[in-house]
Amino acid sequence: MTTEIRYLRLYLHTPAGKQPIGYLSQYGDILRVSFEQSYISNPGRPTLSLSYQARTNAATVELLSAARDVRLVRNDGKWPSYFQNLLPEGHNRERLASQRGCRSDDEFELLAAAGHDLMGGIEVEPMPPDEDIPDAVRNWHTTMGLDVLEPGFVEFPVEDAAALPGVVTKFSAIHDGRRYVVKRHGAAGSYILKLPSTRHPDLVANEYMGYQLCQALGLHCAQATVISRDEAELPEVVQFDNILAVKRFDRREDGTRIHMEEFTQVLGYEPRHKYGKGLHKDYSDVLRVLNEFSGNSALDVQEFVRRFVTFILMGNTDAHLKNWALTYPDGVTPQLSPLYDPVCVTSFFAGVPEADYAINRKIDATVRALTWSDLDALLIESAVPRASRLLQLARQTVKQAQAEWPALLEAAPESVRLAITERLKGGVVIANE
Repeated sequence: MTTEIRYLRLYLHTPAGKQPIGYLSQYGDILRVSFEQSYISNPGRPTLSLSYQARTNAATVELLSAARDVRLVRNDGKWPSYFQNLLPEGHNRERLASQRGCRSDDEFELLAAAGHDLMGGIEVEPMPPDEDIPDAVRNWHTTMGLDVLEPGFVEFPVEDAAALPGVVTKFSAIHDGRRYVVKRHGAAGSYILKLPSTRHPDLVANEYMGYQLCQALGLHCAQATVISRDEAELPEVVQFDNILAVKRFDRREDGTRIHMEEFTQVLGYEPRHKYGKGLHKDYSDVLRVLNEFSGNSALDVQEFVRRFVTFILMGNTDAHLKNWALTYPDGVTPQLSPLYDPVCVTSFFAGVPEADYAINRKIDATVRALTWSDLDALLIESAVPRASRLLQLARQTVKQAQAEWPALLEAAPESVRLAITERLKGGVVIANE
């Protein structure tokens, strides 16, 4: 088999600026990540992902230099899981494929299309014309027994394309004066505009109420506001009056980027496995990561536990591993990201077939029955310090919600108000104990 090989240059934005850290290559169905030797050999290298970090620097060097590690190479036409998680899902993926003129399963082209507006500090683009591809990168394909031809042509990223994870229809925008503009002339977006759907016309009101409820408890939230459709310049006609504008926490005020990664990336899960391996294991894994690696471990563990019980009371059964994230403000050390996507999913259950929202219903059955003893066991398994104090904080959070949420819920959509009120009054076990 002979075919062309195509390359992308991989960059990571850090407080020190935009740094080249490697190459992404495609040869047929083989997609590979090759790291720059200067990045591999730097013990103070900026962090791309905890999934690319081993227990010692020597072990990390070995991982980043590996020939066949699944975190670096796949032969099924898909990116390794870290890069898969940079790509959008659902309608957002179809729109990106249409902008690029490629298939929705062509992961190389999708990543290339949105290369200038990816999540966090990642940026990719075709190889600069004045830069040669290192022999070590090209020779890897040759040593695999492949007949490599000259590099193939790769188009530059689509000017205003973006890869925003998730299935809800959304756009990347900048705030230009009084308007939120999707046509950014190549600039990376600093806001995410989220739209309702015909199935869930109250989605914006639902999520905005979720932010208000979480803020009332003092949780660290992304900044969100409701805007009218007249305040946004969108590339398509929108039939809804309201749009949710969420300020991106991976962008600073001056437009520079803060690196981040979702917990699917941290734990090495593909997007299709975003619901993980079970609530107990997933959340104990997240707690272990925060306790071991976060620069604010004590505060982040406390914040996680408080969010955990808040989501149970709220009926947010979609708090999967793509909706928990780390940020890297200094380029190296992680911390828990602000809270995002706080939706009362259980408000969607009424009046629809039992088969709808099957995963969310299963999760809800589990969290409804969760006891304080169960939470205590999760904390002990994750080996976080002062588990008894964390349990006390969680109980205080429940009492605070029961006291403060009813007044806020008077302004919520009726389905949201009814769903959450039922939970506050004992619909979940932790509200009774």
